Amino acid sequence: MIKIEDLVYAIQAAVTGANDALQNQAGEFLDRFFDTVQQPVAEGEEAQLASETLRPRYVTMEYPTETPEGIKTLSVNVPLIAMVPIVHSRIEEVVFRSALDVQQQDNGDVTVAFVAPPSKSGFFKRDSVSASAPNATEIEIRIRGDESPEGLRKIVEGYTRALRAQIPG
Repeated sequence: MIKIEDLVYAIQAAVTGANDALQNQAGEFLDRFFDTVQQPVAEGEEAQLASETLRPRYVTMEYPTETPEGIKTLSVNVPLIAMVPIVHSRIEEVVFRSALDVQQQDNGDVTVAFVAPPSKSGFFKRDSVSASAPNATEIEIRIRGDESPEGLRKIVEGYTRALRAQIPG
């Protein structure tokens, strides 16, 4: 048997850990689409630390274009962030349902114990009847896609416009 506060804390810690893992995906997102480069300090400026800049990762693609001389290929620098769908997830709701044996101790503490699942008998025999309820009736975690932050949408739109500017027509 454990204190009910410990059970609630364990569930809360698990949800917080899952939420932290989803938030860490934002950092991984930046690492996937951007390289960190050091910007040198310009001459004549006061001595200061070099600043870090995120530079988008690009691929060069050949794009066919029609010219008066016929079809020619044009090399286009394509930022990866402009080509990949961006989806963010968040935990919407966590539902924990379980059959518990709840008891109040002499010192006032409330303790809980999980009820053992009913035992099953052999293949050709009837299931034995047990008064105990199943151990966990339902654990449900709902994760849904979340909209990208406004700043990220604006950045992606900017790179998409830069890509369009490279393509004639």
